[in-house]
Amino acid sequence: MRRAATPLLPVLASALALAACGGQTDPPASDGRPTSSDDPRFLPLAAYDKHDDGRTVSRARWTLAKECMVRLGFDTLKSLDVDPAPAWPERPAGTGVVMMVMYADDEFRYGVQDPEQAARYGYQAARIRFERRYPKKKWTLSQYLALTGEFVGNDHKTVHGHRIPERGCLGEADRAIYGTNPQDRRNPVLELESKSIEQGKKDPVWKKADKAWAACMRKAGFHYATPQDAQNGDDRRNQELQDRLNGSRHDPNEPTAVEKKTATADARCKQQTGYVRTVHAIDVRIQNQLINKNRTKLEKQRSWNDDAVRRAQDILDDRS
Repeated sequence: MRRAATPLLPVLASALALAACGGQTDPPASDGRPTSSDDPRFLPLAAYDKHDDGRTVSRARWTLAKECMVRLGFDTLKSLDVDPAPAWPERPAGTGVVMMVMYADDEFRYGVQDPEQAARYGYQAARIRFERRYPKKKWTLSQYLALTGEFVGNDHKTVHGHRIPERGCLGEADRAIYGTNPQDRRNPVLELESKSIEQGKKDPVWKKADKAWAACMRKAGFHYATPQDAQNGDDRRNQELQDRLNGSRHDPNEPTAVEKKTATADARCKQQTGYVRTVHAIDVRIQNQLINKNRTKLEKQRSWNDDAVRRAQDILDDRS
């Protein structure tokens, strides 16, 4: 699946701009690239993004990063399992830096849609699915710095007498696969997907769909103008913060009962009003228009991705 529950790369002290009850629905697994334009997962721009599920590139990236880490003196990582590939490293707690990660998933481009899934995961299904696919691993600070090269303050830029590569071992691996670090290169697919949503929300038919959804939500006792407002849940977050200040021990990584209730009503109202069908049709139309206007740079992006997948496969074949 294309960018299935993929985290946007973590940024220090900020989030980049872009989920247990028995018998409930798990976050849906990938069943291949959708081909019907009626499928809400179908996005015309997806044709210009990666053609594999990311597994080949992820395995190659971590294979090279592991070799780099061993070279830097982390001998215990010789046995690091790279299939499935670990999640992107998180800076260890207690090092004076707050890290936030946001998750992007095409399955949830229009928000929650399955009431049963929403009742179980609230608005966190994308995160849950990502964590199941890419297992989290705890790293020491020196390992984290060597992997990412994300230095803060007086962080050491050398380890075991070796200088840490630019952007760490993962950055070095990405340069071998892509020729450059992806975060240093503008991705027209992501930019145009964002532009399509922005333009779509200004369409009168989309606005009408928002109003119908909001009216349904009011009947359920919730007052939000758009599904994005419900998902952001500023009112919930303020209450959750106050509860924590008052000594609540609720795990912040788990959805609260209020979040689950809100997400469930959100999904039901989308189904009752035909919301996703309506906005998806607008999104597809706008994406096709954007493709016609940007075909040259989109073809370059597709070629760039294809080359990276081939290099990644060559790296894995050389080590098999």
